Amino acid sequence: MSTKFLKFVGVIFASGAALANPPASAAETPKVGYSAGFLTDPFQSVLVQGILEQSKGTGLGVLPAANANGDAAKQITDVRNLVTAGANLLIVNPTDSRAIVPALNFAQEKNVPVIAVDAAPAGGKVYMIVRADNIKMGQQACEAMGQALNGKGKVLSLMGDQATTNGRDRTVGFDDCMKKNYPNVKVIEQPTNWKPEKAASIAQTVLTSNPDLNGIYLQSDSVMLEGVLSVLKSAGKLVPKGVPKHIALVTIDGTQTALKNIRQKYVDVAISQPLNLYIRHAVYFAHQALNAPDGDHAEIKANVVALGSNKMDLIPATVVDEKNVNDASLWGNSKK
Repeated sequence: MSTKFLKFVGVIFASGAALANPPASAAETPKVGYSAGFLTDPFQSVLVQGILEQSKGTGLGVLPAANANGDAAKQITDVRNLVTAGANLLIVNPTDSRAIVPALNFAQEKNVPVIAVDAAPAGGKVYMIVRADNIKMGQQACEAMGQALNGKGKVLSLMGDQATTNGRDRTVGFDDCMKKNYPNVKVIEQPTNWKPEKAASIAQTVLTSNPDLNGIYLQSDSVMLEGVLSVLKSAGKLVPKGVPKHIALVTIDGTQTALKNIRQKYVDVAISQPLNLYIRHAVYFAHQALNAPDGDHAEIKANVVALGSNKMDLIPATVVDEKNVNDASLWGNSKK
């Protein structure tokens, strides 16, 4: 294992500070390229900013982030452009788990290692996938909703893009849990493709046609919550928890807006993604891929499992309610 990598481990995971002895010259500095699926919501914006800042702070060079804006074909072009621009390592958040595979194959041909963060590709070769267990998050959301409704009622499930692993996993986890543990809860499923305006429109339509709706499951509060709250308010149905006719809201992401609305009792539970650990682990594995690719991951106690021919670091998410909503470790409580 290289001295450079050991220095990185000893500094960033002891204090979170910059690398003690970064490379002496810019010519020696490996460059990180970040390919984002989209950057239209707070979660993704904080993720890319955090990864690039921590990459710089630990001695890596960074290229300007590329934003595919939900366009899978553009993301393939973005990856090629980042490699051409001199990226020695890529961090990629796929907008489409299958469509990203040719881009990963291109990076492999050019000997550029890839860290996938937040979402997993359906194939191709990556050094590590860093994400939460999204099936588990769906299960956690199901349990929170089932308990909020005392095991019976009608729920709208606002699904993410089913072309993404996150969208599929959050749906599977929620649905399987509901069928098994809460058979008296009827689930109305509607895909939103991670589009805020589509989520709001669906919520409006379903609420109008189902005045007896008891709950809404939002697979991304970062994308969907503000629109859904606006729809409920306009319909006169935004009432706090504990008040008759409250519509239970259970979300995934844990944005500042979600935590604020938990405090105000409009949101029952948010499953907070471990965004701070995504950043920390992604940068750790970036250094490892560049300096000690055969190293282990004991320093960060990563939960690494196999996903096809790739390895995936599954990070636990936190269930947030009124009891722990002020926890300073939650990314939604960050002052930044």
